[in-house]
Amino acid sequence: MVKIEASWKGVHDWADAEEVLAVKTAVVMVIPEGAQPPPTINVALDRVVHVGEVHPAHLAAAFKTVRGAKVDAGVAAALLAHRPEVLFQALRPGRPISHALARLNALKPEVPAVEANELGIEDLPGFGSARDWALNLAADLDDWRSGRIRWTDVDCGLLLSGPPGTGKTMFASAVARTCRTKFIQASSAQWQAAGHLGDYLKAMRRSFREAAQNTPAILFIDEFDAVGDRSKFSGDNANYGVQVVNGLLEALDGADRREGVIVIAATNDPDAIDPALKRPGRLDRHVAVTLPEYDDRKKIISIHLGAELPPDVLATAARATSGFSGADLAQLAKDARKIARRGRRAISPEDVLAFVPPLLVPDIETRRVLAVHEAGHAIVGLDLAFGTIKSVVVPHHLSPRSGSMGYVEWLREPNLYRSERSYRHEIAVLLGGLAAERIILGQIHDGAGGGEDSDLARATDIATLMVASFGMGSLVYQHASTPSERMELRNSDEGIRQRVEKVMAHSLQRAEGIIKGRRHHLEILVDALIRTEVVTGEQIEEALRRG
Repeated sequence: MVKIEASWKGVHDWADAEEVLAVKTAVVMVIPEGAQPPPTINVALDRVVHVGEVHPAHLAAAFKTVRGAKVDAGVAAALLAHRPEVLFQALRPGRPISHALARLNALKPEVPAVEANELGIEDLPGFGSARDWALNLAADLDDWRSGRIRWTDVDCGLLLSGPPGTGKTMFASAVARTCRTKFIQASSAQWQAAGHLGDYLKAMRRSFREAAQNTPAILFIDEFDAVGDRSKFSGDNANYGVQVVNGLLEALDGADRREGVIVIAATNDPDAIDPALKRPGRLDRHVAVTLPEYDDRKKIISIHLGAELPPDVLATAARATSGFSGADLAQLAKDARKIARRGRRAISPEDVLAFVPPLLVPDIETRRVLAVHEAGHAIVGLDLAFGTIKSVVVPHHLSPRSGSMGYVEWLREPNLYRSERSYRHEIAVLLGGLAAERIILGQIHDGAGGGEDSDLARATDIATLMVASFGMGSLVYQHASTPSERMELRNSDEGIRQRVEKVMAHSLQRAEGIIKGRRHHLEILVDALIRTEVVTGEQIEEALRRG
């Protein structure tokens, strides 16, 4: 017998099966449901039998064959009420069936390992606008089923982007449950594993065909960025990549050609995807999924634990796991459940806190540096009428994984046609924290840089767009639609780099001038931030008015 296994990426390994088929005349092959055998395996199979779930009659027949024991249907049904791995551990050699059943019935009801995998999208925390899209889809599908709308009125394509572990696969399967549709999963890696280009395209079309044969269906395509962008292909493999993108365009093209099929594509890098794949009629919407916020983390931990925690413990766990993905939180809950299971008891607060990273408590000097930095952003923004402040936050406790040690939350009106002045204002606000450190503290710290989402990175990116693409510093247009392309442009073009540096230096001088002129107001805000974690916009207005 040969058993086909899948790797952690979901790719099935057929190498052992091919070797056994080459030397054995009689082979029984166990293939997981949904696995697509390559042609070398398909041609060798004499018969394919689809095995369904085990019924009481099957179990009774197995007892008769293996043990020579007669088991009635009622006992077999009672045994099958338990999970297979528990059932077969209880059926020890030589142990009477009645004894095994008594042990199984004595077990406490088990909490599902990951209840989130059984929930609909309406029950899952987080996901923001992606969740709104899914609920609208469910309503549209109901209308389509009843004939009230045509399929062309259904939003049937979504590109879901976000960091690894944010639950993109779980989102897609939850949407399928809410929408009462078939869920079919595929990926570029699975299609590519089929073989050469022709096999790749056949595997891709097979996934779309399977979805079309099971409508309404959600076809979830993971690792979508692996398909690539035709404008970036080069070398010997360029034609291969172009054919792959063209094949996917053909499969996606036109909602009327794939009636009843909703495509959800997931990616960690949306900028690496060919723009043609994201046009209307293919993947109509693009929604970015971020790491879960504080309230969402509390809900996610509770769902995966399957148990209630005291509010203070849950709050501590959620605060300490800032920067954790949904997958990280699921692992935390899994580890806590394992500790409780080893102790043959219910989950306790200590089990959870054992896997929660300790909170970092900044000393008073560090808190002052953080407060000065955030107050600098706020004061420069208020002076330039950048927007309305909702709150300024400098936490008393920090998660080890948190990418932010403080922030200003702005409320701004949408600006569809921006001036050069508005871009320069934004750069000055981004550099306001750095300016405040230089003026108030006499030295700068590393909080303004160090990452792609840092103040310096964002300000540099805006300045690059201004001088390279918007005609705000140069009349020569340079195509740079992604952060990586803009970085490459700065690295390769000294003229661009110098103009960007000039914009940045001028904006920093403006920010420093504002800080010097409103130093008293900044110190008032700094004192308030050191005393409390959050200062609201209304509190800032009142404090500055009194000051």
